[in-house]
Amino acid sequence: MLGYNGKIAYIDLSKEEIEIKELDQTTVEQYVGGANLSAKLTYDLLSKEDYELLKEDPFDAVAPLIFSTGPLTASIVPSSSRYCVSGISPLTGGWGEATSGGYFPTSLRKSGFDALVITGKAQTPKMLVISDEKIEIEDATEIWGSNTRETIKQVHDKLNDDKFRITCIGKGGENLVRYGCVINDEGRAAGRCGLGALMGSKKLKAIAIKGFNKIEYADVKQMKKLRDPIIQSINANFGLNFFSHYGTLCYMDMGMVLGDVPYRYFTGSNFKAEKLTGRALKEKYPVLSYNCSGCTIACGRTTIMKKNGQEIEVDGPEYETAAAFGPLCDVLDWDPILECNHLCNIEGLDTISAGVSIAFLFYIGDNGLAIDKIKPLLKDMTYEDLKFGNQEIMVKLLHQIITREGIGDVLAEGTKRMAEILGVDPELAAHVKGLEVPMHDPRAYALQALAYMVSNTGANHNKPDIFNIEGDSAKISGVRVGDRTTADEKEKSLATYWYLTSLYDSSVICNFTHLQTVHLSRLLEASTGIKTFGNKRRLLEAGERGVQIKRMINCNLGISKEDDKLPKIVTKTFKDGGAMNITLDLNDNLRKLYDQINWDWETGIPNEERLKKLEII
Repeated sequence: MLGYNGKIAYIDLSKEEIEIKELDQTTVEQYVGGANLSAKLTYDLLSKEDYELLKEDPFDAVAPLIFSTGPLTASIVPSSSRYCVSGISPLTGGWGEATSGGYFPTSLRKSGFDALVITGKAQTPKMLVISDEKIEIEDATEIWGSNTRETIKQVHDKLNDDKFRITCIGKGGENLVRYGCVINDEGRAAGRCGLGALMGSKKLKAIAIKGFNKIEYADVKQMKKLRDPIIQSINANFGLNFFSHYGTLCYMDMGMVLGDVPYRYFTGSNFKAEKLTGRALKEKYPVLSYNCSGCTIACGRTTIMKKNGQEIEVDGPEYETAAAFGPLCDVLDWDPILECNHLCNIEGLDTISAGVSIAFLFYIGDNGLAIDKIKPLLKDMTYEDLKFGNQEIMVKLLHQIITREGIGDVLAEGTKRMAEILGVDPELAAHVKGLEVPMHDPRAYALQALAYMVSNTGANHNKPDIFNIEGDSAKISGVRVGDRTTADEKEKSLATYWYLTSLYDSSVICNFTHLQTVHLSRLLEASTGIKTFGNKRRLLEAGERGVQIKRMINCNLGISKEDDKLPKIVTKTFKDGGAMNITLDLNDNLRKLYDQINWDWETGIPNEERLKKLEII
């Protein structure tokens, strides 16, 4: 099978059994790979009875955890060293997916398998070791309890081979923090949806891969020919020098001007952004840049900071992390932000959900809410300490989240459950479908706000990341959205862009490439030889098919139209800042989008006729 390994590994940790199946050609043509392939595998795997079990407990042994690549992963295409982790999210109770870059994706791609489908639960800690297309389940008892950097070193020592690339979890995943994440290459994160916690529930500590399988492509010459226009497109969209100098932090001050960087738990947007720019970071610390395998952007950062007289290499910070532990908590000092960044990396936590959860507690404390419920849970702090700007308490709370001690045990549940446990107004919890709102304020980009509402993962700035082209004169595959303050007459554009970015996560390539559909179509056909990929309309249908089947998984888990909404905390009109006087009333836009994507307005369930046409049912 050109462009693929052609095999899927099914690994049952309960029985310690491994079954290898061929990758079906029809499935490939319909779902491409990566996230959409994983959704198809999940949809086929789960029965009606399984869904009922997962409604009660997303950590149930029937829950699949899937690691997958696509037909462009680790190819000569720039920024293609990425892989996807997916499953039923312990945080949202619905579909969960996250992608990550680095060097592990290349090893997974060369493992001989297009996807690893992991089910069951091990009795004791295990790790998977894959080499020469052979999969072994090995004991990881001595490694359990180690942080992610220690784990990588210990696995290398155990295997006596540092050529293995490793993805793993830290204490966040082990302790079932609902937004625990999966970390590879000492700092690259499959960050959102709590899939590290799902991995921890299965007692799976790590996956180590040394891959040598060679992928055969249909037309390597054509792929090489397409490479230069892609690099030019990347340069035009982002500017290599800008990203190379400052990474994603280049957005901090620009975002503040636009009203896009949330401040003090989504209650404002004006703060001294100059303190937290990429330039400000470089002026205070040694900052090194690095790139994922085969990437021309090189947005990765390693910052050298000192803690207790020792130098610490911090992978990051990314913009999302700096904003979540920075202005969102009203902390404008790099030291505590970097410390929180490092803790999340080495113990495996989603920095967005962690920062939003802490900021929510600060908001509660600032407003004198839930005093009687919170006071008995506090350890090494007082209720009066729960205030915006308290950087010492911010770091302490993060430690307690990781270990699930004291109030940290509540914060480890995420904002939706925090509101329920503490008995505060659920409209104050900044989430959609249970996933915390990212560091792109809905009031700054109306169409992104609409995307948050319908995204299958919940509030996610990458699924799709339409804020990147809102207000821009540039077009992505014919999509030009113009004025960022309104979603009117843009519902079709959002749908088209959603299907396109669904293909990014299926190919699997970095969102920063922002490939036009025509480029992606030609690349996929050159990789696989599949003629339908060369047809732009049919290719976008494959993107839509992924969106629809994920929605069906969500519907089977009890998610409905009632969950497609923004909480009031992120929609209150600002009187100043870059998003001032913007009122989000998106109900009519939501209805028009439902019509565009063929979802029933009363239930939120995809139209049966459309599902049949897409051959989902």
